[in-house]
Amino acid sequence: LLPISAAHQISRLCPVAAPGTMDSESFGFVVEWYDQQADLMREYQLTIFKPQRGPLEAAMYDPKSHRSFLKRMAIPDLKMEDLIVGSTVTIYARHLKVKAYADSHTRDGLESKRKAMCVLIQPSAFPQLGQFISCVENGGLKMNRFRLVNDGGPVVAIEMIGDDADLKFHSAVANIPQQAYKEVTSEEGEAYFSDKERFPCTAAFDHCTLCIIRPHALKAGHAGEVITAIQQAGLEISAAQMMHLQRAHAVELLDVYKGVVPYHKEMVDGMSIAPLLAMEIRGSDSVVERLRQLCGPYDVDMARHLRPDSLRARFGVDNANNGVHATDLEDDAELEVRYVFEMLAATL
Repeated sequence: LLPISAAHQISRLCPVAAPGTMDSESFGFVVEWYDQQADLMREYQLTIFKPQRGPLEAAMYDPKSHRSFLKRMAIPDLKMEDLIVGSTVTIYARHLKVKAYADSHTRDGLESKRKAMCVLIQPSAFPQLGQFISCVENGGLKMNRFRLVNDGGPVVAIEMIGDDADLKFHSAVANIPQQAYKEVTSEEGEAYFSDKERFPCTAAFDHCTLCIIRPHALKAGHAGEVITAIQQAGLEISAAQMMHLQRAHAVELLDVYKGVVPYHKEMVDGMSIAPLLAMEIRGSDSVVERLRQLCGPYDVDMARHLRPDSLRARFGVDNANNGVHATDLEDDAELEVRYVFEMLAATL
């Protein structure tokens, strides 16, 4: 892929930009992007500008070639809380992994109040999982990782990051019994996310269908409401994991819609722009159709008119970003679940 733009030159003497300008504050990051065509990991300096009003803006500089890679421009969906070392952000369809802070101003400015904490939602509270998640989301916390494991029953590990995360969390769950969750250190919590031998995938791959809370809905804080609707409908959440799809993965997952809907490209972009929450949904009978009915018509306007209580009517933005993905055909259900939880979950 060619550089997005080479027209605008960032100062070679100060490629990460000064800590402040007249109209905005700036923050510098070292990011890397995997160039599939060249089979190379490329490193860039990313500067994020935080204007007094309006969305964040971004510029990128290639230190190897000593030239601009992206001129300064607005990135409407990007938030400061997305920029965490180790996380992945998407800028113009490129997945950029944040490797490090580029300067002490950025490190000190972001880490002084930003905290990370990990909680384990206990099996006794699993039937109220959606309500717990809604408390977290309404408390202004960002879920950075989310995974369902079997640890003496269904346990959901959640890593949350935000300014004063510990204070916000305790305020958000003040009315929830303490036995419903367990706070653990980052080191203790890491095993629940990455030790696949100790905590293997819980997907059953039978009597199942795939549900995905699309990135836009997850980012908007609707995960708890979607999960509550699924649980109240009598459906079982048997596997769940947050993941950030590469664009190629989204293309393969949504290949069935290519040539069928005119907004296929927008669907792919929307599914890969930020993390999503994938779930295996199980039921004793007709689980594919039951989930489809819960989600409502694919067309958001139609859903709002015909099924105003459906998930797509409530959380859809447009047809490409309609809140949730659900498997359409019975024959595809297990295939989609296996693709996400056997192939992707093991690597993402």
